Amino acid sequence: MTPTFKHKKSLGQHFLKDKNIVRKIVELAELKEDDIVWEIGPGKGILTSELLKKNCEVNCFEIDQRLFPILKKKFSDQIKLYPEDILEIGWEKYFPSQKIKIVANLPYQITSPFLFKVVKNISHFQRIVVMIQKEVAERIKAKPRTKDYGILSLKMQFYFNVKYGFTVKSHLFSPPPKVDSAVIILSPKRNLPEIADENLFWQIVKTAFRNRRKMLRRNFRYLFSKQEIVNIEAASGISLTARAEELTETDFVKIYHSLFLKNVLVEHIHLIESTS
Repeated sequence: MTPTFKHKKSLGQHFLKDKNIVRKIVELAELKEDDIVWEIGPGKGILTSELLKKNCEVNCFEIDQRLFPILKKKFSDQIKLYPEDILEIGWEKYFPSQKIKIVANLPYQITSPFLFKVVKNISHFQRIVVMIQKEVAERIKAKPRTKDYGILSLKMQFYFNVKYGFTVKSHLFSPPPKVDSAVIILSPKRNLPEIADENLFWQIVKTAFRNRRKMLRRNFRYLFSKQEIVNIEAASGISLTARAEELTETDFVKIYHSLFLKNVLVEHIHLIESTS
């Protein structure tokens, strides 16, 4: 008799058990023969099996060594299995010459740090189809003037075309999580806004959202002098009496570019160097 596998709560193990959902996920990945795929946390391999049907190269990153015998017995040398924590390893040694597709049921707790790491290596990825907590998916696709809109929304939509796939109910997992999940599709954008110093740009965004209830004028005092704030408002054409959630990506880009106009920065003209 096969012993019962004990799921580790600390690893966020909620294994999908519905094969129809798996097929829908793989369909959204638009896989072609010889595509290179990363699967993060394959679990017992329900998604892995469907990926292999597409004749693509499947690279599985799994931190729980108790699953290795299960995966090796099921797939043998059909997959490349890496006993690695995807957040801790250097990704460079796993990058092939062609671009990668990520198809995965991500553990909830690694979603944001994982996606931010994808952003840092975005040139290596072609398409990302991941199942994540529904609440996070709602934040990623959120639009301005909504409660879910924030830094995560801006960052993901800055670098990716974001599409919400479908909702996955909690009872379709073993063990069932306390919340529903959702599948999202991220396709890297080809043409990004011209931002010479992305560290500075994202510091502006982060400062703007420092206190969602406050006007931009108040939040920007943590980064700029009062006179600089007046100058930024005049140069950008953006009213800083607004709150961060009211601004679009284009608005934040305008604020960033306004810093480089004559006489905008008064008290700390070396801001760019200090934030790099």
